[in-house]
Amino acid sequence: MTGRHAGVVTRLVNCADHDVLRIWCAPHQIDIVVKATAEGINNGDWVKQAYSFSVYLRAQDNLIIAMNVKCPKKTNRWAHLGRLLNFYKSYRRPLLAYTKDKRADLMPSDQWWIITYAVAPVIDSINITLVQLQARSLMIAQQENLVQNLLGTIMSMFKIEFGAVDDGEACEENGHDRYVHQGSLRIPTEAIVDHIENQGSFARDCYESLEAADQQIVINHIATYAIALVAGLQAVKAERDGNNRASNKDASPVLPADLVKLRHGVFLKDVLDPFRQHVTSLWSAESVEQIEVDHRELLKLYSADPIMHDIINKHDQTTTFNDVWDCAPGRFEHLRSFCGGLATVFANTTSVESDYLILKWELDDNRTALMHLSLEGIFQAKQRRTLEMLLG
Repeated sequence: MTGRHAGVVTRLVNCADHDVLRIWCAPHQIDIVVKATAEGINNGDWVKQAYSFSVYLRAQDNLIIAMNVKCPKKTNRWAHLGRLLNFYKSYRRPLLAYTKDKRADLMPSDQWWIITYAVAPVIDSINITLVQLQARSLMIAQQENLVQNLLGTIMSMFKIEFGAVDDGEACEENGHDRYVHQGSLRIPTEAIVDHIENQGSFARDCYESLEAADQQIVINHIATYAIALVAGLQAVKAERDGNNRASNKDASPVLPADLVKLRHGVFLKDVLDPFRQHVTSLWSAESVEQIEVDHRELLKLYSADPIMHDIINKHDQTTTFNDVWDCAPGRFEHLRSFCGGLATVFANTTSVESDYLILKWELDDNRTALMHLSLEGIFQAKQRRTLEMLLG
């Protein structure tokens, strides 16, 4: 879809007579960041052990029967790593007791457990944001707000700061460097220790059992992971240019809370004029002019009516497009329709994958020989049965 030379979107853009905003869905970008940062912990050894341990546990029928639960399977979705880590945490005692008795050589080290406990809440926060980003009614600007909120959560979790580390700040304290830094970001060592202790007595005891040198190694792994994750998330942007790089141009404002911040001349120049020729080809001149009238009326209403002023100001990234515009029923219909067109984008990969989950059938490892035509036939048959049930 996003091939910059001959992809479907590229061909559509080349044929269009007006500006086209290219989109790469934020959930897919976040998934790539999560994968890269998880693979970077301890040069990939941590995540390899996480998955190799799961392969071993999934083959232990006696353990599965005794626990009445099976270890989650490794998936292609790296954000699903959180399910696996939470399983390890929740069933740590029986897992360790069984493994120690059967395969002591597969026992995870204290360092591995510390990192697992430190990373798990981060993945949980990411998964919450991914669920919010997959809402079908979510708009591009709302995606950016959710990503920024996620960044704030992670930076607060590790007390990540902006700024370089000078010689005076880099001195050791209690046998450890005072900061772990990379590029323009740094984390106080004590913040990492606090984060480990916040994960419970098991993580704390594992950390305290290590020698000072090993403690510093674990701190460096966790801090480097957190900094790399923040740096990666900072680069997530839905709007893309022709080379599929982050675009300098943001999506047009489409919500009243954003439109009331624009004086009318700026609205004409930055929002309406870039699409005026295209809209004029579909709407009458009177309808296009009514868009301008609606915006001026919106500014007047926002300024003169305290109740509407407060209602519009309460709109945030969780408010849907229809709910926002329904605050003034029967008014600003042309402006609303125009903004609705600007807010409408192609279905992203997340929406398509959601359809696969609804149909509960996919081309997995056991169906590699299934032709695409056969798979499509299965989808069509399942859709027909679903529609018949809904229609009675």
